[in-house]
Amino acid sequence: MPPAVNDANIPDGFVCVNDHPTELWSKAAFDHVERLQTDEENRNPDAHDVYIYNDYFGYACCDLLKKEMLAIGKMVASKKDKLSINTFHRLEALTLYMANSAAGDMFPTIDDAELAEAIYNAYGALWMTYILDLEAAAKPEKLSPTHPVPIPNLENAVRTSAEVITQYTDLGFDNDAEELQSAMLRVLARNGMDGTPKKKLFLGKSSDSDNEEEEGDDDEDESSPSKKQPSSADDADVRAVAKAWKASAAMKALREAYGPVEHSGRPWDITKWPKAALAAEKARFGALDGEDEDDLFF
Repeated sequence: MPPAVNDANIPDGFVCVNDHPTELWSKAAFDHVERLQTDEENRNPDAHDVYIYNDYFGYACCDLLKKEMLAIGKMVASKKDKLSINTFHRLEALTLYMANSAAGDMFPTIDDAELAEAIYNAYGALWMTYILDLEAAAKPEKLSPTHPVPIPNLENAVRTSAEVITQYTDLGFDNDAEELQSAMLRVLARNGMDGTPKKKLFLGKSSDSDNEEEEGDDDEDESSPSKKQPSSADDADVRAVAKAWKASAAMKALREAYGPVEHSGRPWDITKWPKAALAAEKARFGALDGEDEDDLFF
């Protein structure tokens, strides 16, 4: 079992998720997650008692992810910001959000494979490009949680982000999620950090877990050196993956993947609709209520 978390050992500005010592995440990242979750809720028709069309929320979530990733892409491409701790916090938040949001589940389900794949590629490319830029800036020394930028949770954030991408392994996209995961973990390993896959996205006993013994077994496996399997990638694989998952190309594809236009010229954020327009949608939804459910999907 992992040692108990001592608050004195938690760096200022960080929290340990699930009271697990390695699940270190910044409060700055959680602030961004809260912003994204609020934006997501504002786009959810169910939260506003309206029905618009079947895939509305899915496309609204795609628009949210697209805007966030393009904003991060500008930071990753900027000479001034590409190594900034603020850029890391945005990427860290993106990982937390993708792992714990409706958007992370819904974007692959939309009826627009090009847009879904562009979002998938953008997520992986942003992380791969960022950590390689960090590594390059660290030379001739090794990349670490203190060099070239102080990032106490660098190892955990990279391992978790690499695990998140594997949630989309079976979607049939051209770029391989498991190859990306292995390459990201190889970057950690060649810099003296833990380059093994995580047993699960977030270690420790979660608040909604009903099986404490099972959770404990997972933690024991994670912390046991004899059970860890290092990344199978080598440095040549890292170079190949970096070429396939290049942020500049991924951002270009994401910008060009438009998706549907906003509903009747209104923003995806339903809270920004004129009151009369929202009332009209609610009335339409009320008229549809009670009809054959199959007739509502088109």
